[in-house]
Amino acid sequence: MKLRTIGYAMIVVVAAVAMAIGSASTSEAKGKKKKAAAAPPPQPQICLMEYAPVCGSLKGHKFTYANACSAYKDGASIVSNKACPVKKAKKGKAKKVKKAKKAKKAKK
Repeated sequence: MKLRTIGYAMIVVVAAVAMAIGSASTSEAKGKKKKAAAAPPPQPQICLMEYAPVCGSLKGHKFTYANACSAYKDGASIVSNKACPVKKAKKGKAKKVKKAKKAKKAKK
């Protein structure tokens, strides 16, 4: 009688272990836990055609978008709620053009 009881207990234990191993995902079976990826920022559901310029960053470059919705659709992240600042053009090229024109006139 004891041998039969021990045999049944072993079958139950083996079945429980097999079920636990079979139901575990691959990361649980290895004992490693992967970090959950950060969720992307929530995107607006309805895009209105209003003009509220925002500065968005896309692949390391800044662009001014008409509104936040158009920036999200392009895949850009919003840097500020204003238009991106514009750098002033350098004035050094105008002098070179004037010198070149003077040199042409002197040759004639």
